[in-house]
This record gives sequence, structure tokens and C-alpha cells, in this order.
Amino acid sequence: MGPSSLLAQRAVADDPRWTRAVEDNPTIPLGISKSFLCGREERSEERKIVKGFRGWFMNYALVAAILVSTAPVAVLAYRLDGSRWRWPMVALTLAGIGTAAGILWIRKYINSLNKESERKDR
Repeated sequence: MGPSSLLAQRAVADDPRWTRAVEDNPTIPLGISKSFLCGREERSEERKIVKGFRGWFMNYALVAAILVSTAPVAVLAYRLDGSRWRWPMVALTLAGIGTAAGILWIRKYINSLNKESERKDR
């Protein structure tokens, strides 16, 4: 049986008596998931999931953040019935919604340009 800590494994790595024991019984350091150590098939499936989530996050997270930060301003505008700050809050709410809509429109426009250029390349 080889040494159990990573430091001990490194200390005896050059010693041929311990090299085989460490290879036969590797310890998994903290922070590394079991899936990281599994075969390529499992990793490629997880990579597809992560890549899909990353794509969704890059496309919609900014819009979601703008809408989430606009919602409390809209609630304040609704609650401030007789205040002079009501209409500026309404304007900020409309600006946030307009910004989110603008981002989605720009994204759609850029995607259509990419599709057009792909058609021309064929």
C-alpha cells in the first residue's frame, strides 16, 4: 500500500518501490470530480452539456440580468403613487426593457448576417 497524501506521493515518486503501489491505488485530490477521471465518452457528453449551457448563458444571461434589475425599479414605480420620483422610475423601467429588446434584436440581426455569409460561401 502506497502513501495516501499527495505530498507523500510526490516524495516517493522517484522511489521504484512505491511507484507501482501509487499507480495501483491512486487517491483523488479534493476538488477533482470523479467524472474528470472517467473515460473520454463520459467527458465528451459532459462537455456538450457545458458547451450548451455556456452558449445559453452567453446569449441570454445579460438580458436576464437587465430584466431582473429592472423589476425592482418597476415595483418602486408602482408603489410610489404620489411621489415626484414615480415617472423617472417608469422611464428607467422602460429603458431597461428597451435595452433588453435592443440586445435581442442586435443578436438576431448578427445571426442573420452570419447565415447570409454562410449561404454565399457555399
